[in-house]
Amino acid sequence: MTYRDVFRRDLTSVYRSRTGTAVAAILALVTVVGVGLFALAADLVAVAGVGGLLIVGAIVALVFFGTPKQIAGGVLAFTVIAVVLVQLVQDPGRVNDLRPPMDTAIVGVGSGLSLVVPLVGLLGSYAALVGERETGSVRFLLGLPNSRDDAYVGKFLARAAVVCVPLVVGLALAGVVVQFTFENGSLLGMLGLGVVTIPYALLFVGIGLTASAYADSSNRAVAVVIAVFAVLRAGWPAAQSLLLAQVQDPYPRPEWFFWVGRVNPINAYVKLTTLFAEVEFHPLLTRPDETIQTAATAHWFAALVLFAWTVAAPVFGLLYFRRRDLL
Repeated sequence: MTYRDVFRRDLTSVYRSRTGTAVAAILALVTVVGVGLFALAADLVAVAGVGGLLIVGAIVALVFFGTPKQIAGGVLAFTVIAVVLVQLVQDPGRVNDLRPPMDTAIVGVGSGLSLVVPLVGLLGSYAALVGERETGSVRFLLGLPNSRDDAYVGKFLARAAVVCVPLVVGLALAGVVVQFTFENGSLLGMLGLGVVTIPYALLFVGIGLTASAYADSSNRAVAVVIAVFAVLRAGWPAAQSLLLAQVQDPYPRPEWFFWVGRVNPINAYVKLTTLFAEVEFHPLLTRPDETIQTAATAHWFAALVLFAWTVAAPVFGLLYFRRRDLL
């Protein structure tokens, strides 16, 4: 059995469960529904507030949905609620024919994906290997004439497809909406956003698969991926702030501040999203003072950082999986 056979077997099992459908539903909410809300209300604060609440609500609700039909119905319900809430909270003085600018779509969707893609990437991959151990099917997986490399690569490709296919479809559909409803809207810009989001998704699929190779149980795998996400999303910025607190005059931000921050793959991804629109201000990025000239804030450096993390995460898991006692 080659990695292709493992890929087909694992992909089928994921979609027989609700994991694959849940991932697609969450990504649809962030992309297609997200840009639809931006088209209704150019107020980023209003849309971010409504969208954030709805995404959290949808993720919680997915825990109780048992079938793809229920998940699809839940997404539809949350979409209707989101549209109604946006209409209620948007600025009543907004001109009806005012079209939101392209940078609103890039900042809004890119920011949303910077949070959601790690979650769905980890959700879709953390149980890939440890689940085989808990059910005992790992004996079947490794007992067939295939190497551990085939098993690992097949699992990685299957879980990557679960995340990346709905991601690309969602961004393509969102791009159509942006093309026709946003000022200077660009379908190519949204597809470009997809191009830089794919390695970002693969990174967290790799982290989830590495955690699954390491852990002895699903609970431990969940703990590992939560810890990694917490470190990257909250712990890293907190460490930056603590280091900055030791500086007598923190303004303008010193050069080392950007080197520390931009080697975080989440920051690197957010920086790359600004390639596809003229973004003067991004709420998730600190802009350097004009006197600070450093490669750490360049797009090429962000691409290098993201590429390095994306390659390292699954490779580290594969090297560990080769020598792991699984039986």
